[in-house]
Amino acid sequence: MERLELIVVQLEEAKGMIEKGRVPNLRLAYLLIDSVTELILHRTVQTELLHQDMLKKLLLAYQQNAAYGIPEDAEEVASVEAQILSKSDLKGIDRNFDAKVGLLVRRNLLDKALGPVLEKLHKYRNEMYHRDKQRPEIIRPATLIYFDSACTVLESYRQMVISYPADLGSEICRFTEGRHPGFGEAEDLPKKIAAQLRREVGLDLPQVRGALTAYLDARLDQMVDGLEFIEDNLSGPPLVRGDALRLVQANLSANPTLEQVRGRKYPYSKVDLEQWRTRIAALESIDDRHALVSEYAAIEDSFEPLEEKISEAVFQVDCEVQTQIDFARGK
Repeated sequence: MERLELIVVQLEEAKGMIEKGRVPNLRLAYLLIDSVTELILHRTVQTELLHQDMLKKLLLAYQQNAAYGIPEDAEEVASVEAQILSKSDLKGIDRNFDAKVGLLVRRNLLDKALGPVLEKLHKYRNEMYHRDKQRPEIIRPATLIYFDSACTVLESYRQMVISYPADLGSEICRFTEGRHPGFGEAEDLPKKIAAQLRREVGLDLPQVRGALTAYLDARLDQMVDGLEFIEDNLSGPPLVRGDALRLVQANLSANPTLEQVRGRKYPYSKVDLEQWRTRIAALESIDDRHALVSEYAAIEDSFEPLEEKISEAVFQVDCEVQTQIDFARGK
């Protein structure tokens, strides 16, 4: 019970930060949710991999028996081999959030639809924690989605050892009516807690969907505006619409001519911009929360490399424009 209490206290603190609602509070809530999600994943992985050494011994026995012509044991070899992980895989799973998610999805301990959601939300946490990138436009819906996802992960949490401290903390007591639950009740307690926390925090899917859609639309608008800014302000030969999209992707180190730039093929084209716009609009028709976030993540991941190129190019052109303005003013 003490191990479950660690999870509950963290989720309760995150809930309190969500209720305050300001960006600094939501940021803290997000970090708490990510931390407790990884804690649950870690414990679930440790339980799942508890018998690796035993499986290796069992595999050796099956292989030896198969060599002596025992067909039943020969049939078991492949099944046991599939459950044994290499040292490098075990090391990667121990260190990497996405690897934990991948293992649990493959072993049907996590819903396959939840995998991409957790991976995207954890990526946002890394940006928030390591690079101070808050994404204020969507920090509230992202935090609500992560809280809901953490509750989903908690629902599948298995308590291998249940021990009771002398006194249960108030955070967990409210789910047990202040008493020590029996073994059967304790087994179901994670699901009960997850369901109640989910109800208390809530997830307004239409509101979340609208925020995510507006966020992607605004970024796509900014990309299009950035390309037009480059075409209108870059010094040199006159540019036509479409040139900026080529220039931001071109290798300009060899000083190619504009005609050479126009004659080459690039990873992104106007068609991609149009397809992203269509996919963003289609988010409005998705009613499943995991499918919504998965498609949102797929769209964002597909256009971010180009978005970064455009942003860098706009910055460089803007600096050039400001230099010209300063020069004209005699600065």
